[in-house]
Amino acid sequence: MINSVMKVNYRHCVRILQSLLITSSLFYCDAAFASADSHLKQDVTTLTSTQFYGRKTNTIGAKRAADYIASRLTSLGYEVQEQTFQYPATFYQKATARNIIATKPSACAQCKKIIFTAHYDHLGQRGTKLYPGANDNASGVAALLYLAAYFADKPHQNQLMFVATDAEENGLHGSDYLVSQLNSADIGLNINLDMLVVNKRKPRIYAFLDGQSIAQYKTVITGLSDENITFFATSSSARLNRLFDLNVDWRRASDHYSFAKAGVPYIYFGMGHDKHHHQPSDTLEHIDFRLFEHAVSKIAEFVSALTR
Repeated sequence: MINSVMKVNYRHCVRILQSLLITSSLFYCDAAFASADSHLKQDVTTLTSTQFYGRKTNTIGAKRAADYIASRLTSLGYEVQEQTFQYPATFYQKATARNIIATKPSACAQCKKIIFTAHYDHLGQRGTKLYPGANDNASGVAALLYLAAYFADKPHQNQLMFVATDAEENGLHGSDYLVSQLNSADIGLNINLDMLVVNKRKPRIYAFLDGQSIAQYKTVITGLSDENITFFATSSSARLNRLFDLNVDWRRASDHYSFAKAGVPYIYFGMGHDKHHHQPSDTLEHIDFRLFEHAVSKIAEFVSALTR
């Protein structure tokens, strides 16, 4: 958790508002959160705005979200491309979706890729109800952008790729297509970010890993714990389900499953169970942004250790 309140830099806020493609009515500068290093609150606020209509795949809301993410990544100096694909939406029709992929040339062309994923799609609007998806998964996309900013000007050995995936909610289609277009032998690790809002009453981030990765990274991940947050690492769905009284196959729960099927090591970071999951109540009001930023900064610390 950030212990001191950051001062507002109004000139910096103005530059941010002028540089973004989305209308300035979506943003505001907050004294506690405006900083040169993190735009987490701004990104979540933007992605959950009513002008994004809940980011349902193949809608104007999803297009606006993809444009916003591409703009943010481009402003950080990355090479950004749109990966368009189709998937069966009904028995007779296909829907169009798109992943946003950001890369930066690496000094080590032979080094394996670390691929960060976070799905930006959500449920959209159903009748008069808007599903803003603040935790699921504006939080993961904001974390992805945070990490992209963190590593934008830092030398690293591995090739880093940041991917905002589409069509996760209706079948992991974006990550499936992404993996199908890559050589799995070139991928060293997938880090999947999905539902990263921290429960204030029990501040934990859960890392779900494949068997190979749990042996390699468990000690480092649990070592991220401090007086503000606990990191819990496991490769057992049964163990997580006992903690939450759920019946979930955590290996299949999000985009990391597309990598798992291809034999690629993965780490899925998330908060575990959220009572607001897939509800209209998944809003900004339930996010402690200082605790959220602290958690994401810890993940950046972990990745830094991987890329030395």
